[in-house]
Amino acid sequence: MIDKDKNRETKEHKGGTNPQGFDRIVREVFAPIYPVIAQQIVAKTLTTSGRCLDAGCGTGALGRAIAAITDLHVTFLDQSIGMLRFAAKYASQEGIKECSFLEGDIHNIDLLDESMDLIISRGSSPFWDDWHRAYSEILRVLKVGGHAYIGGGFGTKELKEQITAHMSKEKPDWRDSFKDRIKAEREALPQIMEKLNPASHTIIDDESGWWVFITK
Repeated sequence: MIDKDKNRETKEHKGGTNPQGFDRIVREVFAPIYPVIAQQIVAKTLTTSGRCLDAGCGTGALGRAIAAITDLHVTFLDQSIGMLRFAAKYASQEGIKECSFLEGDIHNIDLLDESMDLIISRGSSPFWDDWHRAYSEILRVLKVGGHAYIGGGFGTKELKEQITAHMSKEKPDWRDSFKDRIKAEREALPQIMEKLNPASHTIIDDESGWWVFITK
């Protein structure tokens, strides 16, 4: 259930300062990538039932794509209530019943230890303030044997090229706010993973984009 008090959206969020604008870009530009990425995640993790967390979900596009092809209950987590309102609206329109919505911070997730079978996140991690703490929280709420798939890929090389061309034409500086953060996160991850010591982790870095695939 989403709080209807629109005045609650008072503080500025790094990744969600304009939910309406973000929603438009997702619908008009990025929409084709989410079903492709969802299929890739399911193929990689073989997880089709249980509970999934879409961390830093924005308008919930990836979590909804996962829900459409699995029996997973998806919890949509975002620090922006405005983003969650969009996620809830679209989930309702798409007939997604096995879902819940959680306003909160990736650095302090209000979920029980080992409560999630799958944790996904696309495009959110560059905006996290403390990557070690965020990934620690992800591993805390992930079940032993569960998987996390975190990053910013586009599904395919062709989709990446298509979207990059569109965004560069519409807003040439669209990457300026996060490109340095992406580089810094990627450089920090090996040491973070060494300290957190999950069962395994793999960096996927190809022409379609970048992900870290973690198994607890």
